[in-house]
Amino acid sequence: MLYTLAKALLLPPVGLFLLILLGVKWWRYRLGRGLVLVSALLLLALSLPIVSHRMIQPLEPYPALTGADVVAAKPQAIVVLAAGRYTGAPEYGGDSIGGTTLQRIRYAAWLQRRTRLPLIVSGSSPTEKQPATGTLMRDVLEQEFRVPVAAVEDRSRNTLENAAFTAETLRAMKLEKILLVSSAWHLPRAVEAFERHGLRVTPAPTVFETRDGSDGLQADDFLPGVGALQRSYFAIHEYLGRVWYRLRAAEA
Repeated sequence: MLYTLAKALLLPPVGLFLLILLGVKWWRYRLGRGLVLVSALLLLALSLPIVSHRMIQPLEPYPALTGADVVAAKPQAIVVLAAGRYTGAPEYGGDSIGGTTLQRIRYAAWLQRRTRLPLIVSGSSPTEKQPATGTLMRDVLEQEFRVPVAAVEDRSRNTLENAAFTAETLRAMKLEKILLVSSAWHLPRAVEAFERHGLRVTPAPTVFETRDGSDGLQADDFLPGVGALQRSYFAIHEYLGRVWYRLRAAEA
């Protein structure tokens, strides 16, 4: 709970709104007016596609997998990571998977049909009373995509735990070479976490945000929007996550 609250306060737009409110409280001082101006400009900048695309581009170094890549890697299993849920979905009669998780398992299902490798899903529950996201992923994969799931890792609350607990599952299955499925911008941090546990990882990115740039700049690159702000949120989240993981590794 404390981690979730701290993350919400640090990441946009909440953190910037708080700075604006603080600046309004201190408006009679130059510092207060400066806080309002800088925070408002930062919020505007993070809402621009031209800014958000450039922020997230360095986080997507891995290209889409090709058939030749898969053959060369000689993987033994596919691992797909959770990315949120749709809580209390009325049309499904309860919790289901969120949009980004759905995009990830769709690609994992596509890979499984072509490779016939065992598929492992990873993701826990936000509370003890709710089904684990990994369980929801398995249900959608098996009931809707008609793809078998070999194992469910349902204890992990973050990427580090995804790696640690899934590594235990893989060792029990005597497997070490995997295709790791996640959003393209999340994979660098995820690959590093999984490789720390001695796994041989081939990144299998999906949900790309980076554009190829062949169309050049467009007018709407300079129009603020919620989509660009969300992209900036993902980018800042990943940069902070990398710093945090490196600090933890240094302490260990």
